[in-house]
Amino acid sequence: MIYILGGAFDPPHAGHSAIVRSVLHYKNPEKIIIIPSGQRDDKSYTVSDEQRLAMLDIFVWEIADIRIIIDDFFLTKWEGNMITRDVDLYARGKYGEDICHIFGTDTIESMSEWDSEQYAAKTVYKLFVPRSVGHDHEVWNDPEKQKKIPNDDWIASYLVRTEKLWILNFEFLTEANIPDISSTEIRRIIPEYATIHARFDEDPRFIIPGLSRKISRYILENKLYLTKSDKKPKILVHVCCGPDVTMPIIQLRDDYDIICFWYDPNIQPKSEYDKRYEAFVRICEIENIPYIKGAYDVGNFFTRIRWVEHTPERGEKCTYCYDMRMMVSAKLAKRLKIPLYTSSLNTSPKKDLDKLFKMGHKYGEKYGVEFLDIPFRKHGGFEKSVEYTREHDIYRQNYCGCIYSIREGGESEMKKRIVG
Repeated sequence: MIYILGGAFDPPHAGHSAIVRSVLHYKNPEKIIIIPSGQRDDKSYTVSDEQRLAMLDIFVWEIADIRIIIDDFFLTKWEGNMITRDVDLYARGKYGEDICHIFGTDTIESMSEWDSEQYAAKTVYKLFVPRSVGHDHEVWNDPEKQKKIPNDDWIASYLVRTEKLWILNFEFLTEANIPDISSTEIRRIIPEYATIHARFDEDPRFIIPGLSRKISRYILENKLYLTKSDKKPKILVHVCCGPDVTMPIIQLRDDYDIICFWYDPNIQPKSEYDKRYEAFVRICEIENIPYIKGAYDVGNFFTRIRWVEHTPERGEKCTYCYDMRMMVSAKLAKRLKIPLYTSSLNTSPKKDLDKLFKMGHKYGEKYGVEFLDIPFRKHGGFEKSVEYTREHDIYRQNYCGCIYSIREGGESEMKKRIVG
């Protein structure tokens, strides 16, 4: 038997996965054909057909059974609205007569509304899959009663109660335990997770409830299902240098109202500090981004790194340096009533993201603002920042910042003077 599972899959969720896995386990089908729906009178889609197909590709890859096939005929070749008759006739013509359509038991209640010609009710052979909750028949929610009622009597009792005796050619997958998950409800909560679209996989908040980790990643990284608002949330972006702030600006500006904060007392000598500040200001002017200049309290920096001055980059010296700048940035965000903050330090491949993120969250919690731990260097971010600075002729430094990091930087006149 070949089973047909149609639907919008907008997005494909844990309920769909449970149905497919249950049919694979209990029915041992020759194939399960997943047919995403095209245009319908009763359905509008939130994302593009290409994006729904991309999510279905992930969905099938995660289940990892060669018997599952995606058939995109109604997305790519069908014109106009589609109904169950269209799907059934197409499937019979392509896959043969030995087919069965999978429906949720919730469709029994609404079948008379969308199946006016009673083609689905009487002609199509159907497998009804009950959800674990959400139905009015008391048997659905009582496993003990299910055991006591013979299968045929159970079906008859349900159909009499719901006055659906006209439904023919079906069976129930009574062994299945399908979670009661709604695509509509999942789409509603997705915006709540939009600020974590680039966080690491190990962060449990990355998984949208009801969706797999990989589908969650795809949705959040591609900014699907987000409701657009005229008023963007404000975010304070701590800036370490001009080149590195290009990626936060480019990656965040569509969704956030950005204010940049220049705070880098670690940069020496003062002439180098001024040169980097000028590069940063130029980028803000090009991108029309407002900015705030913090104090050059270099004495505070030297006090904090005392006794660990000569540790290498990513060592203790840098830990204290990150800590100082994250603390001051979080305090400023609180004072200005900006709910979110992050740092352009997350662009550089030489920075320890784990340390940065921990400090960002530490001070975010302390001062009541949220730190967005977005690794701006991912997906070619650092390379894009290099390309940007070349295109706009922006000064790009060749060492981290403090006088102790000059030895670790690239070749320069300053390094020759210090190192020899």
